[in-house]
Amino acid sequence: MITKQEAVKVVTKFGMQERKGKHLFYKLAWRGRTVLTTAIPKGKGPLNCRDKFRNQLELSESQLDDAVACPFKREHLISHLKSKGIIPKDEEDA
Repeated sequence: MITKQEAVKVVTKFGMQERKGKHLFYKLAWRGRTVLTTAIPKGKGPLNCRDKFRNQLELSESQLDDAVACPFKREHLISHLKSKGIIPKDEEDA
């Protein structure tokens, strides 16, 4: 389980842009291109969407735990997405 507050904390830490609708929608843009999207239900209390949220962010269980607890930050996410090929590697990263 993950709480709404924890989920919002993670997307805020990652610098994801918010768009309000039926749910709270967030996107991560890299050089003008959307690379990740996720939604957080507006309900109260623990959310039953931890695995879906984690998968949408392309994170492992331990990475999501670290993101909630603070050590996993935006720069770690970008590096992780580059290693998975979701974000192209820069020449500097090669």
